[in-house]
Amino acid sequence: MRNLNLTKEALDKMAAVDIRTVDISTLTDLRDIEIDTSMPVEKKLESFAGQTANVYCNRIGDYVVKVRFQENGASIDDKMAEYLRRLSEIYI
Repeated sequence: MRNLNLTKEALDKMAAVDIRTVDISTLTDLRDIEIDTSMPVEKKLESFAGQTANVYCNRIGDYVVKVRFQENGASIDDKMAEYLRRLSEIYI
Protein backbone atom coordinates (compact mmCIF):
# COMPACT_ATOMS: atom_id res chain seq x y z
CA MET A 1 0.00 0.00 0.00
CA ARG A 2 1.12 3.54 -0.67
CA ASN A 3 1.57 6.38 1.78
CA LEU A 4 -1.80 8.09 2.28
CA ASN A 5 -1.94 11.87 1.97
CA LEU A 6 -5.69 12.35 2.07
CA THR A 7 -6.04 16.00 2.99
CA LYS A 8 -9.29 17.78 2.22
CA GLU A 9 -7.55 19.48 -0.71
CA ALA A 10 -6.29 16.14 -2.06
CA LEU A 11 -9.76 14.59 -1.77
CA ASP A 12 -11.37 17.62 -3.43
CA LYS A 13 -8.91 17.32 -6.32
CA MET A 14 -9.67 13.60 -6.69
CA ALA A 15 -13.42 14.24 -6.62
CA ALA A 16 -13.12 16.94 -9.29
CA VAL A 17 -11.76 14.53 -11.94
CA ASP A 18 -13.97 14.60 -15.02
CA ILE A 19 -14.61 11.07 -16.27
CA ARG A 20 -15.07 12.39 -19.81
CA THR A 21 -11.53 13.76 -20.03
CA VAL A 22 -9.46 11.68 -17.60
CA ASP A 23 -6.52 9.69 -18.98
CA ILE A 24 -7.68 6.12 -18.35
CA SER A 25 -4.08 4.89 -18.16
CA THR A 26 -3.64 6.86 -14.92
CA LEU A 27 -6.52 5.06 -13.20
CA THR A 28 -6.38 1.98 -11.00
CA ASP A 29 -8.30 -1.05 -12.23
CA LEU A 30 -10.78 -1.97 -9.49
CA ARG A 31 -10.31 -5.65 -10.30
CA ASP A 32 -6.77 -5.37 -8.93
CA ILE A 33 -7.87 -4.14 -5.51
CA GLU A 34 -8.19 -6.68 -2.72
CA ILE A 35 -10.08 -5.89 0.46
CA ASP A 36 -10.49 -8.09 3.53
CA THR A 37 -14.26 -7.91 4.00
CA SER A 38 -14.00 -9.07 7.61
CA MET A 39 -12.39 -5.76 8.61
CA PRO A 40 -14.40 -2.83 9.99
CA VAL A 41 -15.58 -0.24 7.44
CA GLU A 42 -12.90 2.30 8.38
CA LYS A 43 -10.14 -0.27 7.79
CA LYS A 44 -11.71 -1.34 4.48
CA LEU A 45 -11.78 2.28 3.31
CA GLU A 46 -8.18 2.75 4.41
CA SER A 47 -7.16 -0.39 2.52
CA PHE A 48 -9.03 0.76 -0.59
CA ALA A 49 -7.47 4.24 -0.45
CA GLY A 50 -4.02 2.71 -0.11
CA GLN A 51 -4.45 0.63 -3.26
CA THR A 52 -5.72 3.32 -5.63
CA ALA A 53 -4.43 6.62 -6.95
CA ASN A 54 -7.90 8.21 -6.70
CA VAL A 55 -10.56 7.08 -4.23
CA TYR A 56 -13.33 8.53 -6.41
CA CYS A 57 -12.32 7.70 -9.96
CA ASN A 58 -11.02 4.33 -11.16
CA ARG A 59 -11.62 1.94 -14.00
CA ILE A 60 -12.86 -1.56 -14.67
CA GLY A 61 -11.09 -2.64 -17.82
CA ASP A 62 -11.84 0.00 -20.46
CA TYR A 63 -14.64 1.65 -18.45
CA VAL A 64 -14.13 4.65 -16.17
CA VAL A 65 -16.01 4.42 -12.88
CA LYS A 66 -16.61 7.35 -10.55
CA VAL A 67 -18.01 6.73 -7.09
CA ARG A 68 -19.05 8.74 -4.12
CA PHE A 69 -19.16 7.73 -0.51
CA GLN A 70 -21.96 8.19 1.97
CA GLU A 71 -21.89 7.47 5.65
CA ASN A 72 -25.46 6.15 5.83
CA GLY A 73 -27.74 4.63 3.27
CA ALA A 74 -27.83 1.61 1.01
CA SER A 75 -24.76 -0.60 0.70
CA ILE A 76 -22.98 -1.18 -2.60
CA ASP A 77 -24.57 -4.65 -2.64
CA ASP A 78 -28.02 -3.10 -2.28
CA LYS A 79 -27.30 -0.64 -5.09
CA MET A 80 -25.99 -3.37 -7.39
CA ALA A 81 -29.09 -5.50 -6.72
CA GLU A 82 -31.29 -2.50 -7.50
CA TYR A 83 -29.33 -1.84 -10.72
CA LEU A 84 -29.68 -5.47 -11.84
CA ARG A 85 -33.41 -5.44 -11.07
CA ARG A 86 -33.81 -2.34 -13.24
CA LEU A 87 -31.83 -3.90 -16.06
CA SER A 88 -34.00 -7.00 -15.97
CA GLU A 89 -37.14 -4.84 -16.15
CA ILE A 90 -35.81 -3.12 -19.26
CA TYR A 91 -35.23 -6.39 -21.11
CA ILE A 92 -38.44 -8.20 -20.11
